[in-house]
Amino acid sequence: AFIYESKKGTKNTSQYSFMGIPNNNYVRIESEYSSVKLNENSEDINGTVDDGWKALNFESNVPNHKYSPHFWGGWVGYIAYEAGSSFEKLPKRKFNELELPDAYFMQVDRLIVYDHNLNKLKYVIAAESHCDSSKYDQYTVEINNIWKKIESILSKGFIKSTVDKKNKASHPNSIKLRSNLSPNDYKKIVSRAKTYISDGDIYQANLSQRFDTEFNGDPLSLYLKLREVNPAPFSGFLKFSGFSIISSSPERLLKVQGDKLETRPIAGTRPRGNDAKKDAALTTELLLNEKERAEHLMLVDLERNDMGRVCQPGSVNVTELMRLEQYSHVSHIVSNIEGKLKPNVSIYELLKSLFPGGTITGCPKIRCMEIINELEPSSRGPYSGSFGYIGFCQQLDFNILIRTIFIKNGKATFHVGAGIVADSDPDDEYEETLSKAAAMIEVLSDPASMD
Repeated sequence: AFIYESKKGTKNTSQYSFMGIPNNNYVRIESEYSSVKLNENSEDINGTVDDGWKALNFESNVPNHKYSPHFWGGWVGYIAYEAGSSFEKLPKRKFNELELPDAYFMQVDRLIVYDHNLNKLKYVIAAESHCDSSKYDQYTVEINNIWKKIESILSKGFIKSTVDKKNKASHPNSIKLRSNLSPNDYKKIVSRAKTYISDGDIYQANLSQRFDTEFNGDPLSLYLKLREVNPAPFSGFLKFSGFSIISSSPERLLKVQGDKLETRPIAGTRPRGNDAKKDAALTTELLLNEKERAEHLMLVDLERNDMGRVCQPGSVNVTELMRLEQYSHVSHIVSNIEGKLKPNVSIYELLKSLFPGGTITGCPKIRCMEIINELEPSSRGPYSGSFGYIGFCQQLDFNILIRTIFIKNGKATFHVGAGIVADSDPDDEYEETLSKAAAMIEVLSDPASMD
């Protein structure tokens, strides 16, 4: 099952939310092979990694409404960070400790769509392009039955906030967090990255640490709690057999609507203040900080160059530059970049050009990925990869998997990172990772997340 929703953001980033249950078709990509089922009459097909990526495309036997205002069926899933080795020649990857696929997509042809701007709910069936009258009647009956169930749920007040405002901070559970790096070890890899910068190998790198803790609660309850504590425009919940991904991400990797391509990089972070005066001082310092501004502009240029590989010459423009966005525990600097796609660009070409996002690797991207592989002790898995959809009708939207928890085998795992530049202070960068971890620690400590 999946939920992909916009809980907070601008009108452009937060209009639609989607939820649904997939059919039996899927694309699963491992490090050395893929497994694919493309229609109800076919067998599972094992093939190469490239075969798996080629199976993810915009083509289908449903009407291709290129300018439909929202997603109404297609592939929904995630891409792990290590899938970047599918698109670029990289050093041998670290052991896949989480034992999750490089990519896993479910096909969805029935979903619920909520329009936040119009406050309207829809149930959508992606019908075949040549649908006879009997099939149409069957779909009509299905829609009516589903709608009755939805009305019944809404009338009972079943959907409610998971956060008790009065008791939000009361009686938190004590959780034992384990990191794959001690504070001192994290600061050491920051210093090593700074050496690479001073030697001229790179300009900036994003380095992360991984936390895990025991978790035997319900993943959906945990997601509902996270979306209340840390509302974000690119949130989502993915439930597969054996594991779940829970994300409250503020960052978009890429969006395609017809021939328009868009990305929305984040670079520059400060914790929120505990009162309005302190909060204003922190955000002002962030926006005026020369280090943060230089880092942000460098990453905007990286994303513009990446988009230029698949966009028509002269069409790539920065439509928002260094906008402040505030979330429950942190403030960010955000920009928005748009371009016009070249004709007939494939999903594989899009991902090769833009995945993974430059804000969670560094600049230049490939060399930074090599250094990340050297300095970080564990594979990243879904962290800093992407979660989203590939629509039947020339639509695509993917977040970057930050502020994200993975649940598997009674364990919750999450990563947090910081951007390292020449004048970074290792102590400050370590504290930045803890600021980014705050929302996830809060929800994992809350008894409501175990319901």
